[in-house]
Amino acid sequence: MLLLEQDFPLTSVTKGLVVGATTFGAIFSSICAGALSDLAGRRITTTVAAMLFICGALVLSLASSYTSLLIGRLIVGIAVGLASMVVPIYISEISPRFQRGQLVTINVLMCTGGQLISYLVATGFIFQHGWRWMFGVSVIPPFLQLLFMPFIPESPRFLVRKGRTADAKKILAKIYPGAPSEFLNYEIDIISQTIAEDAAGSYKQLFFYPNLRPLIIACGLQLFQQISGFDTAMYYGATIMKMAGFTNIRDAIVFSILVSATNFAMTVVALCLIDRVGRRRILLTTLIGTVVGLALLGIGFVFVTGLTPKQNTCVDYGTRCGACLIDDRCGFSKLNGVCVDISSIPLDQLYSACPSASLKGNWFTLSSLVVFVAAYALGIGHAPWTIQSEIFPLNVRGRANGIATATNWCSNLVVAVTFLPLTELITASGTFWMYSIFMIFGWLFVYFMVPETAGKSLEEIQELFL
Repeated sequence: MLLLEQDFPLTSVTKGLVVGATTFGAIFSSICAGALSDLAGRRITTTVAAMLFICGALVLSLASSYTSLLIGRLIVGIAVGLASMVVPIYISEISPRFQRGQLVTINVLMCTGGQLISYLVATGFIFQHGWRWMFGVSVIPPFLQLLFMPFIPESPRFLVRKGRTADAKKILAKIYPGAPSEFLNYEIDIISQTIAEDAAGSYKQLFFYPNLRPLIIACGLQLFQQISGFDTAMYYGATIMKMAGFTNIRDAIVFSILVSATNFAMTVVALCLIDRVGRRRILLTTLIGTVVGLALLGIGFVFVTGLTPKQNTCVDYGTRCGACLIDDRCGFSKLNGVCVDISSIPLDQLYSACPSASLKGNWFTLSSLVVFVAAYALGIGHAPWTIQSEIFPLNVRGRANGIATATNWCSNLVVAVTFLPLTELITASGTFWMYSIFMIFGWLFVYFMVPETAGKSLEEIQELFL
């Protein structure tokens, strides 16, 4: 974003739309992903997603207008929606039953690890028009995926659904090498029974006892995950670092790596703790951490930028340097010690950072952001996905997970598009304090609504809602 705005005249709203376009595309494609994967197969759907990732990356790297940027981001979003729905399903269906949980969980870890790698790769392209290279190199992972797709098998569940039982049995023989034919036939029978139960379900059943409370829990947790504001830290990490006083673009991008690295490291810790500590307990503990982290983050921005919202003109900022420098229109004059329009004065007569600013405020803000991200990744960033996979009966599980995931994407879109306008309207401090208040309500929601599911069988979990 910091490099894009050097080549395109972007406002807070148009920045938000560039970010939100991917989420917008993901919302609609995730809704269609289930039907497409049932019609064409998991492997074909994943291949389509990879091809869309390549197309989107090419459109973005060659973009010559704001419209082409939006189109490229929308294409990538469609790919994200397909992949995020189909890949976990495919992994669960192609995995041996005894490693299924571990392999599905590794998918979550690879997502956060991929984000960290993308941050590290981006540091190599911090120069004029470097954003084209950042988008361009994202062609490589889906291209590699396309090369390997012909060599991986189709899902046995999909093949059984299509009546290709013999082909499904051959693939199960590879998943369970050396297994006797009786075991393979037993697996085929279980898959057939599962498909029959799924066909007996309906969306209408979700809105009545005993499925309504689990649906509220799943959607509520996904909602609070997003309105914590965490994805603003991922989408706007470098921009937030710039707001926090790291005005050099390279410093802003490099320090934002801490956000992604913390998310990855704490996700690893969360995967080790969530079964041992319990979903409810870890949520109640870490949500307190998110409240504190966000509150401290708001205080940090008071030190750096104050509580001045965006003004109509640069002159209106007066001597308030911190608020002046985060406004792209403005600079702080070395001659008069006041905020001026950058078009009215030579750049060498402007401060690159506030002369009276203390680095303590910058580092306090960065530390607070790390505390928030750590607490998020340990609890609300991971637990909702685990809980929603456990609390629904088989006949409505797929439909319920689709609604909960759509809740996640829709709230993600709202947060992504509104973040920058909110920082201008109620300041960065006010925005993060608002997220902190949301997390207090999130803690209350978990305390009164979410039961403990760790250590219980799926049947025992169903009894919690009877």
